[in-house]
Amino acid sequence: AHLMGWIQNPSKGDSNFTHTLKEVMVSHNPPVITVFNVKEYGRRHLRTLEYTSNMSLCLHEVSGEPYPDRVGGVLAMSGGIPMTTVTPEPSLIITRALNSEMGTQTHIPSRFLAGLIPACLVEKYIFWQSEDDNIIGYEISNKIENVSEIGVDSESSTRLKITLAKHKGSDNSGFCNTIADGLVQRIAMVDSEEESENVDKNRPTLTLLNIATAPAGSLLKQI
Repeated sequence: AHLMGWIQNPSKGDSNFTHTLKEVMVSHNPPVITVFNVKEYGRRHLRTLEYTSNMSLCLHEVSGEPYPDRVGGVLAMSGGIPMTTVTPEPSLIITRALNSEMGTQTHIPSRFLAGLIPACLVEKYIFWQSEDDNIIGYEISNKIENVSEIGVDSESSTRLKITLAKHKGSDNSGFCNTIADGLVQRIAMVDSEEESENVDKNRPTLTLLNIATAPAGSLLKQI
């Protein structure tokens, strides 16, 4: 189940009332609840992970000390606080244009991908969204020994491509909801130059499988 709603932020004197948008993901097999805050960032609304009822089934580690909780009769270690609030604040949008073919790319901070894709991928790549809304993750290099070598590293690397398949229809919910499915693929590259796409054809392209949303009784669910 996919639920959306809001809670009122604590009042601060004579200031106007503000609210925090909430997005709740509920799964019954296995039973787990995940809560996101929907935060405005550069006039767009993005998710930030706030709570999970089962840390072993969450794609990202939630901040704070874990504590025992029971959902659907299953005792597990929960993490985070579901009723956190956010207040309006300034945001900084970073864009770049490496070449005319790639167009303008907008940086997506990693905190807005936590809980949506595995943490190991969030920590390994830096993400940029293209003009067609697809997202590309460029592998973070750990082998920069000299500042003058930045941007000219020729070692092989991988690139994460998230292709969004948007659902048809308009958003009538009023909660800034845009539904899409994401195809996550890891593509091997000959070098690590971000302005080029020299695919290494000797290494296979890998596609991420989402075990959490697999149908009950399917081979993927049994894994």
